Amino acid sequence: MNLPLYLLFILICSNIYLVSCIPRRNYAQTRCSERDRMALLQFKKGVVDDYALLKSWRNTNTSQDCCLWRGVGCSNDTGQVIRLDLPAVWLEEVDQLLGLSGEIGSSLLSLNSLTYLDLSGNSFTPTSIVLKNTDWLSHLSSLKYLNLSYIDLSDSLGLLNNAIRLPSLVDLRLVNCLLPNNTAKSFFPSMTNLSNSFAVLDINSNYLPASEIYPWLFKFSSSLTDINLSDNELLGIIPEEFGTFKNLQTLDLTNNGLEGGIPVSFGNLGNIRELFLSGNNLNQDLPSFFSNLPQMSLQVLDLYGNQLSGSLPDFTTFTALKELYLGQNQLNGSFPRDFEKISNLSILDLADNRINGFLPNLSVFTSLRELYFERNLLNGTLAEKLEPLSKLESLGASSNFFQGTISETHVANLSRLRYIDLSNNSLAIEIGSDWSATFQLETISLSSCKLGSSFPGWLRTQTNFSVLDISNTGINDSVPSWFWESLIPGIRYLNLSSNQIQGLIPDLDFISGNQPIIDMSSNNFSGNLPLFPLDIVTLKLNDNMLSGSISSLCNLTTLSLLDLSNNKLSGELPECWNTLNNLAILNLEDNGFIGVVPESMGALEFVSMISIRGNSLTGELPPSLRNCTSLLLLDLGENQLSGKIPEWLGESLSLLLVLSLQSNQFHGAIPTSLWMTMRDRGTLRSSFEYNAVGLVRTRLAVRARVVFKVLLQWKGRQSEYQNTLRLVVSVDLSSNRLTGEIPGSRM
Repeated sequence: MNLPLYLLFILICSNIYLVSCIPRRNYAQTRCSERDRMALLQFKKGVVDDYALLKSWRNTNTSQDCCLWRGVGCSNDTGQVIRLDLPAVWLEEVDQLLGLSGEIGSSLLSLNSLTYLDLSGNSFTPTSIVLKNTDWLSHLSSLKYLNLSYIDLSDSLGLLNNAIRLPSLVDLRLVNCLLPNNTAKSFFPSMTNLSNSFAVLDINSNYLPASEIYPWLFKFSSSLTDINLSDNELLGIIPEEFGTFKNLQTLDLTNNGLEGGIPVSFGNLGNIRELFLSGNNLNQDLPSFFSNLPQMSLQVLDLYGNQLSGSLPDFTTFTALKELYLGQNQLNGSFPRDFEKISNLSILDLADNRINGFLPNLSVFTSLRELYFERNLLNGTLAEKLEPLSKLESLGASSNFFQGTISETHVANLSRLRYIDLSNNSLAIEIGSDWSATFQLETISLSSCKLGSSFPGWLRTQTNFSVLDISNTGINDSVPSWFWESLIPGIRYLNLSSNQIQGLIPDLDFISGNQPIIDMSSNNFSGNLPLFPLDIVTLKLNDNMLSGSISSLCNLTTLSLLDLSNNKLSGELPECWNTLNNLAILNLEDNGFIGVVPESMGALEFVSMISIRGNSLTGELPPSLRNCTSLLLLDLGENQLSGKIPEWLGESLSLLLVLSLQSNQFHGAIPTSLWMTMRDRGTLRSSFEYNAVGLVRTRLAVRARVVFKVLLQWKGRQSEYQNTLRLVVSVDLSSNRLTGEIPGSRM
């Protein structure tokens, strides 16, 4: 509809009036102070900017206004610089921190209107005059926020002293700064003129003892709202004085050496919302612990990884509780009767305890996002408990005594599910091969569940997982081509072991980029070795029917564990072991290798276990093996090796606990040094369990586990040592052509 002309005229006039009322500075922003601009340019001269982070800081006609420079903020009224926000930048694509280095010049003193200063993560020279002599802080009297985290402040003796005296300071962050241990003692006598506005303190990961923190910390009991002292060296009991922080909202004392329980004074913390005490040695019984906690305000309670005991207490009075972490303690008993009344929970972690009985009714926990109770003694059925949890993202239920069948009906409502671990239960997973899941899983761990003989077709719909463990699940089938094609480049862990899977393994070099762990051991795979990711760290293909050469492994320079034992591999061992210098465990036993032990194996300076037993190797032991000084086990038995047993076996390999050269063609005398140096050097880990590096999240407890079955000849009888190998310190030279006297009996 057309407006009358007089109404249109009034509307235009009104708009003109409104525009005229808007302050002019919104249209023509105040330019930065010339004095501050020159100070910033002087600051830039002192630093090294390898990544062009200060590219916009230029003294040109087009870049005169420093308020437009990266990381700089100005007052709209005065044009003075009030904000300098220059933290190092983490570039995830290249896994690198991009920051400044060099000197922090004294020009910062000129920026006396600064209210916000963040230089965290940069690599400034520790001896910079500004870092060594921190008196400059007193010139920044308007500073409210100071963040120098991850900068080496080991020479900055007066930093804390000067910082907490800043009259306007609200937020101080000095994370992982190597603060010197005499920081606090230097200003104990003169603790006056302290900031009254100080609210947030974060000095985690400085490894400071309590004597360096407590005496000055408790001076701020009336103002502090957030305290982070995690990863320091706070030993003994938690001081009662923490209960005097009436305005405290967050307290983080994670990963210290705290003992005992919670002080009674904590009941006075009526405003506290988050309490983090994980990774300590707290050993109070849990009901007593909870009786001293504030009940109405607490939303997050993290007690993971302590020694708390007793049964689960009555949580019903903690009406605001949303996140509860009680994993890895010593809790027992069953769920209390009223447990279902804390229905506001979004995260519940009870993993690694001894909680027994049945799960409570979970249908009331409509907000639950993460649920962990793996490695307990829980039993009964699980399937029906899952159906109502529509917001569930992570479920850890492994290593319990759950029974029954889980079908697509039970998980159809879990559209947000990303992480599931049901391994090591008596569960059957019966999901139709043509079922299209409503979720996209990132972690799938179903080890030792019953999946049926066919390869699980429902995995076709899962295109985003980086962790998959379907080991020991009864699969007796070949792997369909769609599965190999669906593997994403970022996969980190793939375990198909202990099934009866047959067929060829295709080239998997396309999944590199995340240091993957691959375990396809104990199956019926055949054919030649395929190409594997160049950055693979663990490769287990033992107990299959693979054949051909292993020369294709020469480019796997990040490999730390390689187990190809009990296959049909053949040919000479490649002369490329010097490129695999990260290797810690090497098992090639029971194959058909011929030729000599490669000279390049001597380059494996970090290798702790080598077994090439049961092949057809010939020739003498290469002298280069003396460089493998980390060896605990060397098994070259049942080959056709010859020559004399070298003296350096006892002289250079000083950590060696098990040596087997039996059933070869060695001749001559037994070196005296072997018997002199094979003294008791400690014990071996049972089954030689090796935790691979670069793993997935610790909750899954993914491990690359290698078992060496050492065959030792003892009093004319060959015995296999596996689970009791940690008890053995032995040399087996039986079934050779040795002469002379035995230097002494070891057993």
